[in-house]
Amino acid sequence: MKNPYTFKNLLLVFTIFLNTLIFAQTTHTIVLTCNTSNITKENVNKVCNFGQEANVSNEEYTIDVNVGDIVVWRGIAVNSELNSSIELKQVNYEGGKNVFGQNTIKDRGGIITGEIVQGQPGDEEKYNLKFKVSVDGRSVNGMFMIDPRIRVKRIQ
Repeated sequence: MKNPYTFKNLLLVFTIFLNTLIFAQTTHTIVLTCNTSNITKENVNKVCNFGQEANVSNEEYTIDVNVGDIVVWRGIAVNSELNSSIELKQVNYEGGKNVFGQNTIKDRGGIITGEIVQGQPGDEEKYNLKFKVSVDGRSVNGMFMIDPRIRVKRIQ
């Protein structure tokens, strides 16, 4: 005797698997890379980038996320002559839809992590990323700031 529910059970399991695969939480790592040899507040957008194409400014740099995704920001200092480092300090909400649900996300050991908790497809958040640069253990030129964007692709 054949079980009439076997096909239905397999179909249900397959549907759940696909749903989990399609709507799985994703971690987006954003790496800010800066040439720290002559960094100033005036040239920060010329010597720092997120790895985007040359015709995309830091202000226009946008990542696409889904509600439930995790965003991790890291900094890398590029300078062959100096012992330098970048320490990310915080992400501040600046405008648009506040997809993180909070105005400030602070660092933990120079790395910042936030979860996308709200938003509709097409919503954008403008935020600023604040960071410090150290050369040979000394802070250089105070706090720097770059202001990219995050856009929601879909909700869970």
